[in-house]
Amino acid sequence: MSITKVYSRKVQKELNYAIAEDLVEQLRIFERQMGWSIFDILDILKQGKADSVSITREKPFHYFYARLGEKAIIIRLQTSKQEVEFTLPLERLNK
Repeated sequence: MSITKVYSRKVQKELNYAIAEDLVEQLRIFERQMGWSIFDILDILKQGKADSVSITREKPFHYFYARLGEKAIIIRLQTSKQEVEFTLPLERLNK
């Protein structure tokens, strides 16, 4: 018999509202913090070259996921402390 450590975390969901411009600014901040070209990745999705994209960094933990919908992109940003998911209309993602 072997024993392994199991880590679990409970997350309390909270629903808030924001304007698209604030969410785009949050993406710009996240892009600068991580050194990732998030808006270039979103352009790839807008052009239809991919359906979804995800990027992960382990230390410190950061996760970015974006999926192309019909008229919007669904984005999930996650750190070790929080997870945020939102939808942005395609026309709001002009760099």
